[in-house]
Amino acid sequence: MSAGQSREDRAATLTALLREVQVAEYWQPHEPTGYIATAVRRWTTSDRRIKPGRRTPENRVRDLLRGLREAQGANLLHEEPGWLEHLADRFGAALLEADAAPDESGGRHG
Repeated sequence: MSAGQSREDRAATLTALLREVQVAEYWQPHEPTGYIATAVRRWTTSDRRIKPGRRTPENRVRDLLRGLREAQGANLLHEEPGWLEHLADRFGAALLEADAAPDESGGRHG
Protein backbone atom coordinates (compact mmCIF):
# COMPACT_ATOMS: atom_id res chain seq x y z
CA MET A 1 0.00 0.00 0.00
CA SER A 2 1.17 3.46 -0.72
CA ALA A 3 1.66 5.82 2.21
CA GLY A 4 0.09 8.49 0.01
CA GLN A 5 -3.22 6.68 -0.35
CA SER A 6 -6.30 8.42 0.99
CA ARG A 7 -7.87 6.95 4.10
CA GLU A 8 -10.76 5.64 1.97
CA ASP A 9 -8.38 3.96 -0.49
CA ARG A 10 -6.37 2.46 2.36
CA ALA A 11 -9.56 1.19 4.00
CA ALA A 12 -10.68 -0.37 0.70
CA THR A 13 -7.27 -2.04 0.27
CA LEU A 14 -7.33 -3.39 3.83
CA THR A 15 -10.93 -4.56 3.46
CA ALA A 16 -10.03 -6.52 0.31
CA LEU A 17 -7.00 -7.98 2.07
CA LEU A 18 -9.05 -9.11 5.07
CA ARG A 19 -11.67 -10.65 2.81
CA GLU A 20 -8.83 -12.70 1.25
CA VAL A 21 -7.85 -13.88 4.75
CA GLN A 22 -11.50 -14.75 5.33
CA VAL A 23 -11.64 -16.94 2.22
CA ALA A 24 -8.24 -18.55 2.82
CA GLU A 25 -9.22 -19.47 6.38
CA TYR A 26 -12.70 -20.72 5.40
CA TRP A 27 -13.99 -18.17 7.88
CA GLN A 28 -17.75 -18.20 8.14
CA PRO A 29 -18.85 -15.67 10.75
CA HIS A 30 -22.47 -14.72 10.63
CA GLU A 31 -21.65 -11.11 9.59
CA PRO A 32 -18.03 -10.62 8.46
CA THR A 33 -18.45 -6.99 7.43
CA GLY A 34 -18.53 -5.84 11.05
CA TYR A 35 -15.30 -7.63 11.90
CA ILE A 36 -13.55 -6.27 8.84
CA ALA A 37 -14.80 -2.71 9.35
CA THR A 38 -13.69 -2.80 12.99
CA ALA A 39 -10.28 -4.21 12.08
CA VAL A 40 -9.68 -1.58 9.38
CA ARG A 41 -10.78 1.25 11.66
CA ARG A 42 -8.66 0.06 14.60
CA TRP A 43 -5.61 -0.57 12.42
CA THR A 44 -5.69 2.79 10.68
CA THR A 45 -6.16 4.69 13.97
CA SER A 46 -3.88 2.68 16.27
CA ASP A 47 -1.34 5.53 16.51
CA ARG A 48 -3.93 7.51 18.46
CA ARG A 49 -4.13 4.86 21.17
CA ILE A 50 -0.56 3.55 21.31
CA LYS A 51 2.20 5.78 22.66
CA PRO A 52 5.07 6.42 20.22
CA GLY A 53 7.60 4.35 22.18
CA ARG A 54 5.22 1.38 22.31
CA ARG A 55 4.16 1.12 18.66
CA THR A 56 5.31 -2.43 18.08
CA PRO A 57 3.63 -5.00 15.83
CA GLU A 58 2.61 -6.95 18.95
CA ASN A 59 0.97 -3.91 20.53
CA ARG A 60 -0.86 -3.10 17.30
CA VAL A 61 -2.27 -6.64 17.17
CA ARG A 62 -3.21 -6.40 20.86
CA ASP A 63 -5.00 -3.12 20.14
CA LEU A 64 -6.77 -4.79 17.22
CA LEU A 65 -7.94 -7.62 19.50
CA ARG A 66 -9.17 -5.13 22.10
CA GLY A 67 -11.19 -3.33 19.40
CA LEU A 68 -12.69 -6.58 18.11
CA ARG A 69 -13.69 -7.55 21.67
CA GLU A 70 -15.25 -4.14 22.30
CA ALA A 71 -17.18 -4.34 19.04
CA GLN A 72 -18.54 -7.77 19.94
CA GLY A 73 -19.84 -6.65 23.34
CA ALA A 74 -22.31 -9.15 24.74
CA ASN A 75 -22.12 -11.24 21.55
CA LEU A 76 -18.61 -12.29 22.58
CA LEU A 77 -20.22 -14.90 24.82
CA HIS A 78 -21.47 -16.70 21.71
CA GLU A 79 -18.01 -17.06 20.12
CA GLU A 80 -15.75 -20.07 20.50
CA PRO A 81 -13.03 -19.55 23.13
CA GLY A 82 -9.87 -18.28 21.46
CA TRP A 83 -11.57 -17.60 18.14
CA LEU A 84 -11.36 -13.81 18.36
CA GLU A 85 -7.67 -14.06 19.34
CA HIS A 86 -7.06 -16.24 16.28
CA LEU A 87 -8.90 -13.74 14.10
CA ALA A 88 -6.88 -10.80 15.48
CA ASP A 89 -3.63 -12.72 14.90
CA ARG A 90 -4.56 -13.58 11.29
CA PHE A 91 -5.81 -10.08 10.51
CA GLY A 92 -2.79 -8.55 12.25
CA ALA A 93 -0.35 -10.69 10.25
CA ALA A 94 -2.04 -9.73 6.97
CA LEU A 95 -2.17 -6.04 7.90
CA LEU A 96 1.47 -5.98 9.04
CA GLU A 97 2.50 -7.62 5.77
CA ALA A 98 0.50 -5.04 3.79
CA ASP A 99 2.09 -2.20 5.76
CA ALA A 100 5.57 -3.58 5.09
CA ALA A 101 5.02 -4.19 1.36
CA PRO A 102 6.86 -1.85 -1.01
CA ASP A 103 4.61 0.71 -2.61
CA GLU A 104 4.33 1.14 -6.37
CA SER A 105 7.34 3.47 -6.54
CA GLY A 106 9.57 0.80 -5.02
CA GLY A 107 10.02 2.54 -1.65
CA ARG A 108 8.92 1.27 1.72
CA HIS A 109 6.47 2.89 4.03
CA GLY A 110 5.50 2.69 7.65
